[in-house]
Amino acid sequence: MDPLSASDPRTLGDITLRGRLGAGGMGQVYAGETPDGDRVAVKTLHSATADRDDLRERFDREVAAMRMVQGPGTAALLAASPPDADPQWLAMEYVPGLTLRDYVHRNGPMSSNEGKALGLVLARALADIHGAALLHRDLKPSNVILGPDGPCVIDFGLVAIGGAVGELTATNAMLGTPLCMAPEQAQNAKAVGTAADMYALGATLTFAVTGHYPIERPTPEALFAALVTGTEPDLTRLPEELRPIVAALLSRDPDDRPQLADVRAQLTEMLAEIGQSPGAARIRLAHTTYVAGPDDGDSPVAVDPAAPIPVPRPRHHLARSSASAPTPLVQALASRLRNEYDRSATLAAR
Repeated sequence: MDPLSASDPRTLGDITLRGRLGAGGMGQVYAGETPDGDRVAVKTLHSATADRDDLRERFDREVAAMRMVQGPGTAALLAASPPDADPQWLAMEYVPGLTLRDYVHRNGPMSSNEGKALGLVLARALADIHGAALLHRDLKPSNVILGPDGPCVIDFGLVAIGGAVGELTATNAMLGTPLCMAPEQAQNAKAVGTAADMYALGATLTFAVTGHYPIERPTPEALFAALVTGTEPDLTRLPEELRPIVAALLSRDPDDRPQLADVRAQLTEMLAEIGQSPGAARIRLAHTTYVAGPDDGDSPVAVDPAAPIPVPRPRHHLARSSASAPTPLVQALASRLRNEYDRSATLAAR
């Protein structure tokens, strides 16, 4: 965490800001503290970008999506700014730990068994997201936090609804991360469905257990060309037992990718073969991957495999319960998302 700059606000709503966690194209992310002493992450929308309709809609969509998704594998929304606030902000559950990307870069690839547990947790998170009639569209290693009670999916800024993803403006047509992007998403971001998230799951698992992505090229242009021309993913370093399920997730044809229920069933069976229930596997994964304290970026994490498995801490006690009432703008957006999903589902049924 970096200290606040002279130009940073000191409070947002009733949240006291303690430092900077990071920054992105839309705004700054701060570490904050509630009046009760709870730690939260506060994401803001820069005033300079608030006038851009696409970024404002993207921010509002993230707020709406986080209100709609409830599950242990996603960070919970705690509060959001009123519509006239400057800057616009949202406060979410703070999940300490390294991202999956940073963890692998620091410690090397996960084991096959850790990959199974990770895949099951991420599949559950996607099930919660899809169950809320949403698509994530940007699942990737840097959007997975390895927290003290298991992996957690973050960043709903590119969320879209299943079956009707043409809501964002044309300027966002290529939004997403090419290294984890499904071929159909690279060709037409407005024509993707839940299968695109399945491809991203396969790409994320590939990185977790091998340290590389399924398709890598030196430039974004070359990577997009490889995606749209049918280049086969590199699965040579995948553990043999994970290769069939990951290969299916990375199928070029979206119709050939497995359903989430099938993925969860296969991974649950694999874990049962080594004597682990889904809950025990998640706890063991948290025990071996959670990094407490500052990241020095150099030395690997030393974990004693014989150490007792700790009971995970309860998720943030404010999560799922005390987020402020949705603003009219967010209510309208959430209603529109639901209506679009219902309409697309009706058309598909015909």
